[in-house]
Amino acid sequence: MLALSLLAGTLAAEPPSPPLSPEISRFVVANSEFTLLHEMGHMLIAELDLPVLGREEDAADQLAIMILFLFRDDLPEEEFDAKMLAIVDYWRLESQRPRRAEERVPAWASHALDEQRFYNITCLVYGSDTQRLDWLPRVAGLPMERALYCDQEYQQARKALDWIRHNNRRVAIQRRPRLQIVYDPPPDNRADEQLVTQIRQGGLEELARRVSQVFTPPRTLTLWVTACGSPDAWYNRDEAVLTLCYERLRHFRELAETLPPQRRPGPELECVATSEPPAGGMLKQPEC
Repeated sequence: MLALSLLAGTLAAEPPSPPLSPEISRFVVANSEFTLLHEMGHMLIAELDLPVLGREEDAADQLAIMILFLFRDDLPEEEFDAKMLAIVDYWRLESQRPRRAEERVPAWASHALDEQRFYNITCLVYGSDTQRLDWLPRVAGLPMERALYCDQEYQQARKALDWIRHNNRRVAIQRRPRLQIVYDPPPDNRADEQLVTQIRQGGLEELARRVSQVFTPPRTLTLWVTACGSPDAWYNRDEAVLTLCYERLRHFRELAETLPPQRRPGPELECVATSEPPAGGMLKQPEC
């Protein structure tokens, strides 16, 4: 009985999770912010009745990236570049990740293929400053045939965001931004609580509040962090609830752990290919 008691005590006293490295923490926070802003893009389209040409999912991706640029002055230039590279890296890894048949995005779906989202997002980031970010096409694997026009794509997206802000400003002063944030108990207390701590310290809640202040939706928005059973996130326009799943935070951490240990932005970036291109070989690997 004494031995069993000691064993039970040993199992109950689980060691604390090791702290996340700065690179993994940045990856998790950056991609949590992008996911949040993508879903807030859907929220803005619905709540502000924005006109959309093309797929709404593509528009939400563009809104997410452009809103990040809207607040870029909050970070030193090098740290902001590292954040954007973490988002580019996520979509590169996601497009290369082997998937079961039921996980694959079909061509008829409302979302673009992950490979297309990777190229579209990388192009917007590069197009924001093609001279300062001249290393990005080589590092990310963006073909120059696409890179040549990325500055125009960025300017189109910037013009659209400016239009939204200008046309919403007249009615925004009559609204009071409202945002409530709800955290359900995490399924895996130690690991999930660590991830929540990282995104809160990284400024996810403050980012959500600032977006609600700038664009002032007409009704209260709820950000709900909960367990969903899959690495997902979505916006429910009927209830004005944006759901971010604990499983998605874990997925970010798992993908971050596959990155080269010395990956950092800049012309001197140490480049290590981490996986083979997908079937068809369309996704070019960085030239290492």
